[in-house]
Amino acid sequence: MSNKSLFIVIEGLDGSGKSSVSRHLANLLDIEYHGRVKLTFEPHDPSCAGLFIRQVLMKKIRKFSPRVLALAFATNRLDHCDREIDPWMDSENGNIVICDRYYLSSLVYQSSGDFPFQSVLELNEKARVPDIIFFLNVSNKICYERMKVRNEAKELFEKNLSETRQKYKEAIAFLREHNSDNIIEIDASGEIDDVANQMLDEIYRLNPKFKPHQPLLSRSLVDKPRVTSLNGQNLYTLENALTELNIVEHYFDQTNPVESDRQTIIQEIESRIDTFEFNKLGGLFLDYIQIQGIKVLEKLPWTELDAYELEYTMPGDILLRGVGLIIQEKQRYDVIMKKAPEIPKMSDFMYVFSPGPPELVTHYYERDKIVYDTEPKQQGLFPSTQLVTQKDLATKLLEIAETGRQKSADTLT
Repeated sequence: MSNKSLFIVIEGLDGSGKSSVSRHLANLLDIEYHGRVKLTFEPHDPSCAGLFIRQVLMKKIRKFSPRVLALAFATNRLDHCDREIDPWMDSENGNIVICDRYYLSSLVYQSSGDFPFQSVLELNEKARVPDIIFFLNVSNKICYERMKVRNEAKELFEKNLSETRQKYKEAIAFLREHNSDNIIEIDASGEIDDVANQMLDEIYRLNPKFKPHQPLLSRSLVDKPRVTSLNGQNLYTLENALTELNIVEHYFDQTNPVESDRQTIIQEIESRIDTFEFNKLGGLFLDYIQIQGIKVLEKLPWTELDAYELEYTMPGDILLRGVGLIIQEKQRYDVIMKKAPEIPKMSDFMYVFSPGPPELVTHYYERDKIVYDTEPKQQGLFPSTQLVTQKDLATKLLEIAETGRQKSADTLT
C-alpha cells in the first residue's frame, strides 16, 4: 500500500447499498481531506467500452458473447485506471479513491464453467490492486427491499441473489488465496452511519495516518438537506455573485488590476462559491450557459432532476437543441448516463453542472449510440457533453470583474 494514497473498493450484491455507502463515505472523508477524495464507479461509462457495457446491463443490447463482455469490462477497467484512478493515486497529496465495484464483480458476473475465475483475473492482471475491498454483507430480503425503492428498471444481473451470493463467497476466497487481496466483510444491514463507521475503523486500522484529529460528523450533518429544485423565478446570476462577493473591491485597487497570482484568486473565489446553497449554484450555472450565447428555455418535466431546454443558433441559422442538467451530488456522473435516454429526442448537446473541485471531474465521454425512451423508439448519438464546475464559475466571475474594471479605466482615460 502507498504511504501517501489510499485505494478503496466497495463491493456487494445489488441492493446492498454500495452506491449510497460510497457517497456517504466520500462525504465523510471529504470533511477532513477536502478536494482529495475521488468517488468513482464501474462500469465506468466515460471510459472505453463503458457505454457498450451499460447498454448490455440495461438490456438494450441483448445479443452478446459473455467473453466479449468480460473483455469489455477488463478494457473499461484498465482505461479507468490509466486516466482516472492512477493519476489521482500517484499524486503526492495523499489522495483517496473510492470505487463502487471493481474486479471482484467481474469474477462474480463474468466467470462461467468454461471461463473460470483464473481466466477473468488474467484479463485484469494489469489493473491496480486496491488497498482495501469492502464487501457489504446484507440479507437477500433487505437487498430486494432496497431495489424496490429505486424506481428503476432492473439491470441484467439483478436477480438470483442466492446464487450470486455464493459466487461472491467463492470469488472472495479465490482472491484472498491467489491475489492476496485485503477483503473485509461489513455488516451493511443497519443505518448508513453504522456501516460507514465500520469502514472508517478498518481504514484507520490499515493506515493510521488517515485518522482525523477530530471525530467525523454524523450523517445528519454531512448529508444536510439542500434545495431539491430551482426556483424558476429571479434566479441568482453571476452579476449577483459579483456584488455579493465584492469581487471588484476585494481583488482590485482604485487604479490597477490585481497583481496577485490569478489561479490563487480563482481558487479563493471557488472556495467562497462552495458555500452557496443549491439555488444559487444552479442559477450561476444557467447564467454561465447564457453568457456562452446559449438560450435557456423551459424546465424539462422528464426527470426529478433540474434540467432545462437549451437552444443555440449556429451560422446559417442552424438551430441546435440541448439540455442543461444540474447534478446536486458530487461526482454522480452515472446520473448523466442513466438519464440521457430519457431526454426527448431533441438534444445535440448537454451542459452539466458538476459540484466539487475540478480535479475530481471526469471530462471524457464517448459519443456512442443511445436509444431514447420514446414511443416509437428512436436512436441517436449521445449528446456532446460539457461539464461545468465551480472553478469554471469562479473563472468567469473574475473575467467579468476584469472586463468591468478595464471598461471603467478606459472611460476615465
